Amino acid sequence: MLQTCNRCRNRRIKCDSRLPACANCSRSDLDCTFRDDALQQDVPRSYIQSLNEKIENLQSQLALNRPESLPQNSSNNGSQSFHILIPARPGSDIHLDNSVPSRFARVVFEALPLAEASPNIDDIFTESDSSLSPNIYYNDRSQITPSILRYLLGRYERCITPQYAVFVPQLLTHDGASFKKLPESLKFKALMACGIAAARESYRNPSWKPLAQICRDWANELVTPIISAGDSDTLTAVLLLLIYELAEPSRGVTWELLDLAARTCLQLGWHQAPLAPIAGRAGQDGGQDNMSRAHTCGPDEIRLMSVLRKIEGSLQTIFSRPSMLSGSKLPTTSESETLYNLYARISDQLYGRGGVYEAQGCPFVGEVETLMHLLDTFHTQHPAAKETWISFLPICFAHKQCLFCFQEADEDNAKGMKTLRRKVVSQSSELISTVHACASSPHDFIPPIIASSRAFIAGCSIATGISKKWTPAQSHAKDLIKCTEILALFAPHWKGGNDYLSVWRTIINVLELE
Repeated sequence: MLQTCNRCRNRRIKCDSRLPACANCSRSDLDCTFRDDALQQDVPRSYIQSLNEKIENLQSQLALNRPESLPQNSSNNGSQSFHILIPARPGSDIHLDNSVPSRFARVVFEALPLAEASPNIDDIFTESDSSLSPNIYYNDRSQITPSILRYLLGRYERCITPQYAVFVPQLLTHDGASFKKLPESLKFKALMACGIAAARESYRNPSWKPLAQICRDWANELVTPIISAGDSDTLTAVLLLLIYELAEPSRGVTWELLDLAARTCLQLGWHQAPLAPIAGRAGQDGGQDNMSRAHTCGPDEIRLMSVLRKIEGSLQTIFSRPSMLSGSKLPTTSESETLYNLYARISDQLYGRGGVYEAQGCPFVGEVETLMHLLDTFHTQHPAAKETWISFLPICFAHKQCLFCFQEADEDNAKGMKTLRRKVVSQSSELISTVHACASSPHDFIPPIIASSRAFIAGCSIATGISKKWTPAQSHAKDLIKCTEILALFAPHWKGGNDYLSVWRTIINVLELE
């Protein structure tokens, strides 16, 4: 039995000495600490709880892995560690952490009022689900008629180009005739544009999916010489392949294509600051050589780089994947790029090198507080800003109010933990509304990976807020319905989205909405 906590001792009331907080501190949502005579300092009960959990985890691992079996199972044991350190540039390390959806699912199941132990998430996943449509492949290329080409190219310009500006200018006015006489590069672009548009149309009408596969397989026969060229057309081709993979992710090569696009930019030198030749220095020593090596980014290069960084940034906020182009520079830095960089810095402080989450530290102290103030200056509806605010959810759940973040219940506009929790829930509600509007629009486009992940993350945040009484359930009934509709819409088109839907249904069944 641990000693009486400081708060109960000062108030001279009975303390039950429970972990991670006594009943009195738990009701007040305060950090429960006691005085350790040996250490001569205050120790949080949550720290004792975390130590006990680590001891139990180590004991279970020792029970499963006998000493004589360690050499054979060393690779398996290493893959189960929470953080995986991999070599980086000299003097630093980076780690592969849990993805954002998995971390949020873990938080919401800890917050839900479960009668018994938390359910095993692996048991929730269903390998054979009726919502997963079978893969149907057709090889009849005669289905790509001139009228189909015209329609799909028009849909590509209307729905895809505003989101990912990979233009196919020579083909947008193409009448569909003499398609087979086009040069190989133009034929590839036309097939990929049609395949992307057909994949998008299949969200509402599944009969378009076989046609999208025909276009993709046909284009695959033409891609090798384009990729081998190593020029701007190479990056255009890789981006078209990447956008198709986002629209129809059954091939599972999103990360490979993203890495290939990043390496192509590095090989072309587009990641460097644009250099313009200076006429006044042409006569100086070496001036002519510098001019010959100078590289000026044109509008097409800037546009393609912006598309790549938008795709990488949207995936980075979901899967916590390090950016390969974090040091690249463009003539103009857009608001989205600034927000993605800010998200990476905050995420690193919370869950990376900063270690705030593991230490259950306060976000209103140090570098995190500075970054939070910087984030508060962005008055924008960009999804990256909302996702950055939502990333504070595990901190809001794990950290008890302390001296730096304590806030009275009636202090609505003050800085503190209660305000941050309300901010997380409100931004989650807005993100669900944004994704739902985009997914239900007849002329908009959002990939299944991004839509499902954003909806699941925001839904878990709202469910946690309802369960912890941060917000009333009646205020978010429509948000929960919209989240379910988004996940149900994209579940047949991405296996991960189908898993999200299965977990989400379990959360809704357990959540107390009355």
